[in-house]
Amino acid sequence: MKKIYPFLVTILLFALSIHSVVAQISPVYVGPRGSIHDDPTEGIYVSPDGNDASATGSITLPYKSINAALGKAGAGGTVILRGGIYREGAAVRIRNSNITIKSRKGEWAIIELPIKNPDCGESSTFTFDPEVSHCKLQSVEVIGGFYAVCLNSKWAWHGPDDEVAASDILIEDCKLHDSKYEVVKVKPNCNNVTIRYNEIYNSGRAELGTDNWLNGDAHGEAIDNVNGHNMKVQNNYMHDLNIGLYAKGGATDLLIENNLIENVLGAGIQLGFDTNLEWFDSSANPDYYENIRGVVCNNLIINAGWEGIGLYASKDAKVYNNTVVNAVNGRGQYHSALYFGVVPQDGQIGYGHPANLHSEIHHNIVCQSATSNKPMIEIRYSLDCGGMSAYSGMPAMHDNCYYITGKSAKFNDQRPGSKLDNAGFIAWKSHISGDNGSIEADPAFNANYMPTNTQCTGMGISYPLILNPKVGIPMIHDNENIQVYPNPTKGELRIEIAGQARNDVQSVEIFDIYGRKVYDKFPSNVLEGWQPQADGVVIYLTVLPAGIYFLKITTEQGGVTKKVVKQ
Repeated sequence: MKKIYPFLVTILLFALSIHSVVAQISPVYVGPRGSIHDDPTEGIYVSPDGNDASATGSITLPYKSINAALGKAGAGGTVILRGGIYREGAAVRIRNSNITIKSRKGEWAIIELPIKNPDCGESSTFTFDPEVSHCKLQSVEVIGGFYAVCLNSKWAWHGPDDEVAASDILIEDCKLHDSKYEVVKVKPNCNNVTIRYNEIYNSGRAELGTDNWLNGDAHGEAIDNVNGHNMKVQNNYMHDLNIGLYAKGGATDLLIENNLIENVLGAGIQLGFDTNLEWFDSSANPDYYENIRGVVCNNLIINAGWEGIGLYASKDAKVYNNTVVNAVNGRGQYHSALYFGVVPQDGQIGYGHPANLHSEIHHNIVCQSATSNKPMIEIRYSLDCGGMSAYSGMPAMHDNCYYITGKSAKFNDQRPGSKLDNAGFIAWKSHISGDNGSIEADPAFNANYMPTNTQCTGMGISYPLILNPKVGIPMIHDNENIQVYPNPTKGELRIEIAGQARNDVQSVEIFDIYGRKVYDKFPSNVLEGWQPQADGVVIYLTVLPAGIYFLKITTEQGGVTKKVVKQ
């Protein structure tokens, strides 16, 4: 028997190693999961066909107004929305703690406050009042408003309870978009907020097309957190925004992980940014750090006009296992792919605007296109406010991968005492006495932006970040005979099917990212004809709402699904 033990140990170790490999490549899903939450027995129902005058809140006698139903909900209550569109003409407000509002399981509710409505003013489509806590918003679509979702506080009310703020809030499995300015606003002292499994897009509609918008400088973040603590932002799909998200004003203990951020005109993720001093807690944060102990890990950021990840007056930040692809690609090409910035705050000399301090940056992959002329990393210095440095000392960096197609990466340090001007990678390592274990090499991404170059093992995102769910939707296959041509000015999406594929088409179906079939065949109100052209068959999707869709085309040779973005 003793002779068998080594063999069994070998088998056991091999099995464990296989399990480890499988665990490492298992995908992490991002984006809404749909109406997956069970409905409680004693829920209060609302329906677009309801009647507030005769409602009891039962499924057979539902309310018509969400606010009316919320007024009847006590602690622990759940307001269940039947499928359809709700236009209250004012903010839907949660005024009591321990309340859940959700779509009925298997249905989908849309709450809309059009930003062009003169009654909108500064009203948000959905608001958590300052006094509430332990509330949930689940599986609901929220459109428009000054902010689509606002977490309120009494910070600026200057009363005896000015520390009161919405806290312990969960926002999950929702679709949030087309706000006048920021999509989700988290105000000071709104603590312990979790935002997960959402699709967030089309922010800053008030400034769309302006110079501020085109420069990435408009008010239009997916999530704007000013001095809210212990926030978790996980597994979201954020796209077509001015800025992905930032947490500033002294926000502490933030966790940003497993998010897919795509097509932003400004920055992808910013730990800190420029905040007026009135929004800080100067007793807890006398040096006015914008962000303290923020963690950014396992995020995939694709196509950012400014930096992929930026640190501004941060303290004890940790940035690791992120993948940044094609940053600093916007008009003007501001900043660098990884960026250390300065903050004037109120512009006063003598206090405020501290340098970044004690950051740890490791196991990230940063790739730039051949057209980029901006550095991989830059530490800024400004003469404003008596002189502002973006870093105190040198950042702790190691085991990162840098790559720019056809060129050598460049690194900058603008500080007068440690000047480094467009230097190469070896000079950068020497300059900061760090970045050991880092390389300059092509990670050779696969379709999921996972590196296949073994030199990059353990760098970048640890798991593929996959849009979830694609229930009932086949895998996406590249097909050179199917092309998508967006026309944002008209809100159109032209899909062209060329080659032999055009003769073999049997059906066309469109799914949203929840896996629900939203259109089938060729509805006349959606598809302006099935038009044979010299170069193929053309479909025009004109009234399809903005969002991410999967176009499924079934042919005699099998099916093909292509992801399309309608703006």
